[in-house]
Amino acid sequence: MPQIIRIKMNDKELNFVPCQNILAKSSLTSAFLLPEEAIVSLSYELTREEIHCEMNEKGTAFILPEDYSNLKFKVESDRAPSRSSIPADFEGPTFRKRRRIYMDSEPLPVDRDIISRIGKYSWFYTKEDNLKRSAIPVTRYLAITYRHGENKHFVNGDCIRLSSYKNQKVIVDSYVVLVDDSLDLIVLQSKSAELCNRDLILEAAEPERGMPYILMGYSVVHGRTSHISFSAGIISSDITSRLRFLGSSGSFKGDSGGSCWSDDGRLIGMQIEIEKIPHATDKNGRPASPASGGRCGIIPITKIHPLILKFLPPEEEIDWNE
Repeated sequence: MPQIIRIKMNDKELNFVPCQNILAKSSLTSAFLLPEEAIVSLSYELTREEIHCEMNEKGTAFILPEDYSNLKFKVESDRAPSRSSIPADFEGPTFRKRRRIYMDSEPLPVDRDIISRIGKYSWFYTKEDNLKRSAIPVTRYLAITYRHGENKHFVNGDCIRLSSYKNQKVIVDSYVVLVDDSLDLIVLQSKSAELCNRDLILEAAEPERGMPYILMGYSVVHGRTSHISFSAGIISSDITSRLRFLGSSGSFKGDSGGSCWSDDGRLIGMQIEIEKIPHATDKNGRPASPASGGRCGIIPITKIHPLILKFLPPEEEIDWNE
């Protein structure tokens, strides 16, 4: 199970999931909205003493103590964070007869219990750049990933080797069995090894406006590869004509194809795109656009279900009396 570290800067407290007691400086600067050139220190309290974390030789990552999940950490910097979302005094258009849902001015907290429940379903594949791409198990033998960009060349029958993030020695050969450009979807099938212990698609929840959710992706980059990441958001729209819901979690590189989960641990969708918005300023000239772009587009799992019915094992036949 991934260990979580809680880090506070000023009044903001965020959760991180480090890999092997290493936390990249870039993860802190991006999460706390600090400029890249900022000087950053990471410390924790031990027996009422403040202990500063050492960095690696290149000065790109902090080395965490053992059992770091039980410690309280804080970040200090010579630079002030920028604003993370639309300020309260930013005047934008309003719409009648629809409840408005605002992106939070601070990142939403990520529930540690949910992370421990969904982390076991984190699968990925890599390419020449060694960065991880999400593959979401939806049944015992089926997984899904995104179709756009670098995955446009995949066709039925192509093999994609999937690895479990929980145990990266577990590698499963999967094969493309369905491509759907309208949903930005590739369906993968394992011929033998199970990807999860139950059919998650049968338990899927339908997203709805105002629903909180967790996005699980691979947007923490350090050590020449990417690592698992979690962010929280709120479904901020009804379903669109393109069968997408919009969510407030934003997106970083590595989140495409990431799985979205309800706050009770049910799979709700796959994140496949990010809304492009012009960078706006408020009346004081401050940035009013989210650091990670606009809202992200989420394909609901319930819309994928009908497409993969033919790949599911037949249900037991039952005799009915008319």
